Amino acid sequence: MIKISPLKALQPGKEIFELMISDQVNGKAHKNEELSFEDLLNLFGCPLDNRPAIYVYAFRSESGIMRGIWADIDLSQTPVDAIKRHEETVSSKVESLKIERKSKAIQKSPILLVHKKDKTLDALIDFVVRTRKPLVNEWSQMDHFLYQVLEEEVIEKFVEEFMKLNAVYLADGHHRLEAAYSLQESRPQQISSLLVSADVISIGAFHRMVSGIDISYSLLMEKLKQYYYISKIPNNKAYKPDQKNRLGFYFKGEWYQLDLNNASFALSVIPDTVILQDQILSAVLGIHKPKEDERLICFPDCEWTQFLTELDRDETSIGFSLFPMTADAFITVAEKGEFLPPKSTWIAPKVPKGLMASSPEAILAKGEQVRIN
Repeated sequence: MIKISPLKALQPGKEIFELMISDQVNGKAHKNEELSFEDLLNLFGCPLDNRPAIYVYAFRSESGIMRGIWADIDLSQTPVDAIKRHEETVSSKVESLKIERKSKAIQKSPILLVHKKDKTLDALIDFVVRTRKPLVNEWSQMDHFLYQVLEEEVIEKFVEEFMKLNAVYLADGHHRLEAAYSLQESRPQQISSLLVSADVISIGAFHRMVSGIDISYSLLMEKLKQYYYISKIPNNKAYKPDQKNRLGFYFKGEWYQLDLNNASFALSVIPDTVILQDQILSAVLGIHKPKEDERLICFPDCEWTQFLTELDRDETSIGFSLFPMTADAFITVAEKGEFLPPKSTWIAPKVPKGLMASSPEAILAKGEQVRIN
C-alpha cells in the first residue's frame, strides 16, 4: 500500500539550468546544499501552480522514452516495510539531512522509487501525455519534460492504483528517506518521489579503484584464485565484463578477466558487488567500511574514461570493473531485505537537480503562474 498525494512544485528556473549546464561542461558537480531559502527560490523560479498536482515526468534518450510519476509519498499512511531498501545508511549523514529537512522548506529533488510493471499505471500515464502539452521549462531542450495533472478524478485514479501496490523499491535517496522517517514521530512526513516502472529504468555498473594498499602480485593472485579463474586480456585492452560472475581486474599495469570458478559455484547467485566486497575488498585488501574508506573510489560506467585515467595515474592502484545488475536482481535483493555494498547500482533516470523541486512555503513566497507550450 503506497499512499501518494499531489504536491506543490516549483518551476525549473533558468538560472539554475544555466548553472548546472555550466558545471556539466566544466566537469564539476555543483553543490547547492548551503544556499539560503531565498537563493533557492530565485534559482528554481516561480511555482508551476498554486494548486497541488501530480506530474508525469518524461525523459527522451537514444534508448527510448522513460516516464514516471512525480508525487509526494505520505509516509504516515504508507507502511514502513512497503518501501524496500537495498543500502545501509550512515547515521551522521542522516542526522545532517534531518536538520536540513527541519530548517529548509524546499525539497530540491525527489527520491527514486521503482515499482513492478503495472498496465493500468502505464495506461494512465499514456492518457496524461496524450491529453496535454508539456510545461515550458529550460530543461525541455535537454529532453526532460513535465506534464501536469490537476483534475481530481485523474489524481484519484493514480492514488487508487498505487494503493494496490504491495511494495516499491528504493533506487536512490536512502539517506533522505531515513531522515524523513526519523522525523515521523514528531510530525507527519511527506517526501517528494519519482516512481518509475522497473521495465523503463536503466542500471549501470559502478567500477572500483583501490589505492594506497601494499600487497604483492603473488599474494593477491593467490587470493583471487580461491574464487576466480584468471586470464590475461589480449593486447592488455581495458576490459568491461559482459556477463554476471565475471570481473575485469587491473593490477601492476595489466588487465585480466576473472571468472567465478567451479569451487565457488555456491556464490554464483550472489550479486557480483557482494562477492567482490566480502571476499576480496574486505577479506584481502582490508576495505571493511566501503562507505568511509578513502582508499576506495567508485566510478559509474558513464565515467569509464576517468576511471582508466585514475588507474594509470597511480602505480599502486588496483581496479575492478563490473557487469551491471538487472532490474529483477535489484528487486530480488530488496525483497529479501538484504543490503548491497554502497555504489552497487547506477540507476537512471538521473533527474537534473534543478528540475524537480517542491515546497508549499515557496509557493506562498512567489505568485507567478505557469506557462504552457
